[in-house]
Amino acid sequence: MGSKEKGPDLGGVLGGLSADLRADLRGVRRDVSAAVADATARAADARDQAAGLRPLIDEVVRTVTDVDTIKALADTTRLGILRALSRDRVPKSAKELAEELAEPQTKLYRHLKVLLEAGLIEVAETRVVSGIVETRYRAAQASVTIDPTAHPDETREAMARIISENIGDYTRRFLRHLDTEDIPADTEDAKKHGALYFLSATLPADAADEFQDRLEALVKEFDSRPRDPNGIRLEGLVSCFRMPSNPDPAS
Repeated sequence: MGSKEKGPDLGGVLGGLSADLRADLRGVRRDVSAAVADATARAADARDQAAGLRPLIDEVVRTVTDVDTIKALADTTRLGILRALSRDRVPKSAKELAEELAEPQTKLYRHLKVLLEAGLIEVAETRVVSGIVETRYRAAQASVTIDPTAHPDETREAMARIISENIGDYTRRFLRHLDTEDIPADTEDAKKHGALYFLSATLPADAADEFQDRLEALVKEFDSRPRDPNGIRLEGLVSCFRMPSNPDPAS
């Protein structure tokens, strides 16, 4: 009698595949765990570095007076980068800034270079990530005050762009907040979510001087407070100006 040809051992094949899959799965899990641990460590390092730098940075308030630096600030993207690095003062890479600003990462490098050359930001650290050198940046000061009085004609256009961009950015974020947040019905609780005050009054000169001095002192106090990445984000826009003694009724 002829012998029958034996078919493949499906159980053994499936068992082998199962073992291979289990091994692959364990490898994937190890890779994911390592990636998570690396990301967690990097975030902790960034927080530790920011915490160590914060006392020093908190003391630095820069007053910009030169034309070139004022013009460097007269750009939507550069102002966005500076705001992003100043909010919580945690160093960020170009990739992280691109995600926060919803801009292409390649677009940011030229603007980062301009801000670096102007001394408005600085390199916090460089590291190799997946074979690529990653640079993280931080704001070089706690806050920036712009004083164009030394060059009023050369900076007039740049100042107009800076003011317009900051007001526009604040308006967009304020309205987005009102549209997406559930505002409490209680008046006092609602104020904590956002308030808008319109001021217009004719005051004695000394009273106007006193009010502006107090307003400036309040802003400086706010800038001097240490940042807490886990705290409550407080946003604001402070502005005031003096009308001519006999303003045009149509203005």
